[in-house]
This record gives sequence, structure tokens and C-alpha cells, in this order.
Amino acid sequence: MESFLVELMNSPNSPVANADDELIIVGGGHAATIAVRAAGKDLIKPSAVAAVAPTWAGPLPIVFGRGSDMETRYGLLRGTLRAPALGWMMYNVLVSNEKSIQSQYKSHVYANPDNVTPAIIESRYELTKRKGARFVPAAFLTGLLDPVQSREEFLQLFAKLDGDVPVLVVSTVNAPKRSKAEMEALRGSKGVTKFVEVAGALLPQEEYPLAVAEELYSFLQESFAARR
Repeated sequence: MESFLVELMNSPNSPVANADDELIIVGGGHAATIAVRAAGKDLIKPSAVAAVAPTWAGPLPIVFGRGSDMETRYGLLRGTLRAPALGWMMYNVLVSNEKSIQSQYKSHVYANPDNVTPAIIESRYELTKRKGARFVPAAFLTGLLDPVQSREEFLQLFAKLDGDVPVLVVSTVNAPKRSKAEMEALRGSKGVTKFVEVAGALLPQEEYPLAVAEELYSFLQESFAARR
């Protein structure tokens, strides 16, 4: 995922190729953390970063940890989900299932179950039916896409940007307990220019876009006004 981001942003044909010093990166969840990591390595050069409900651990690792026994189980599950026949069956039951998607969104992805509309469920369901779609959940669920392995590493990513790139962290009121704890660890930490909290859970940019947009606008005004 990091390689894709870097190639997209640095390609001469990229839509942001002529951004010069006005490149703002806004990312949510794992994407936010991956962008911060890439910026810390100088692989991309944003003028500001907004991390919306940033996460670093997949659903299973954040609940069950990363002990050697669990890593073995994650590998077995990942392999099973990728298998031709059994994998398809499990994928259709656990992931590519409208009832399953609705349950997840209402329980922890959105803060307000009433905001989980049939249109949202249908759009997510359609994504799960695209060619090759089942391989991404297998990797994400088991932590294969995790940008770091611990909270300490998570905090270090942001610390690397201290003094170089303004960073906004948008936490949420109703994020799942463990995910919220990782977001809260960024409050006042090195490299975080501004920390705010908005309504929502794991996808506030979808559920409460205006609230997130207002915080982004305020942050960018403050950041770029200070440079003038």
C-alpha cells in the first residue's frame, strides 16, 4: 500500500504532480498511518497531513494480539480465505454478505446505527464482489497490512514529522475501545500539531463529513497562516 501511494504521488503523470508546496494529505484509518510513515521516510513530501481516525492494527491483532501462536492462526486463516473453494465459501459467509456488512457497520464502523442506510450496505456489498476483492480482507483482518507492530512504533511515525510537517489528528467519540485507545495515545504526543475529537466511530469522514471538513478547514487555515 505504501508503494502504491508513493508511486501515485511521485509519478510525472500523477494528478498531484504540479502541487508544488501545496500538497495536503488527508487519510483515514490505516491509510492515514501509511501516509505518515511514507512522509517520515521522505518518500512523499506533503505540506500538511490530516490523519482521520488513524489506526495501525487489523481487527484480529488489535483484539487478540500478536503472539507467535496467534500469528500462526492468522496465517492459517489468511491461507484458508485465499483458497479457491473453501476460501470462497468463508468469504461469502464472513465478508461478502449484506447482513454481515450491516452488522459490522451498526456495531462499530458507524456511531449511529440509523446512519447505516440500505444504499451504504449495497455499495459496500458491490465492492466485495469485484474481481480479487476477497484477498484484501484476508490480509487486513489478519494484520498483514498493518504499517507498524506496536503503539510505540505508531507514535514514532508521528514523532518523525515533528517540526517539519503540520499534523492534524481527528479522533472520534465512539470509536471501538481498543482503536480509540490508540488514537488517544496521540493526544499531546510529539509530532501532532493539533488533536481534535468529532462525532463518529471508525469512518467519521463518511458518517459526519461536515464535522470533519470543518476541522480540516480550521487546521489548514491555522497552519498556512503561520507560514505567511
